[in-house]
Amino acid sequence: LPDNLTKVEGNLYLDNTPLTFLPDNLQVGKNLDLDNTKITSLPDNLKVGGYLYLYNTPITSLPDNLKVGGYLYLGNTPLSKKYSKEEIKKMIEDKGGVVKGKIYF
Repeated sequence: LPDNLTKVEGNLYLDNTPLTFLPDNLQVGKNLDLDNTKITSLPDNLKVGGYLYLYNTPITSLPDNLKVGGYLYLGNTPLSKKYSKEEIKKMIEDKGGVVKGKIYF
């Protein structure tokens, strides 16, 4: 991805790619799919208007000010194995973020 990418109006499907990071302050208008990537963390101030898919990733932390307008999918991740859905929701809120939909494992 280009380093200066900051806004995508629609969906951004990056599943099953060798992606390891996202640019800072990224905004995705609809869904962001990172399933089956090697991403371990997300940039601060990430905003996703729809769903955020992180299934089967090695993600170990969530960023400051994460905003998700839909569901958050964390199945088969270190986070889903270590924390409950309630703990993850609180972790996001404590860092100034919000998930408007449900959190799924």
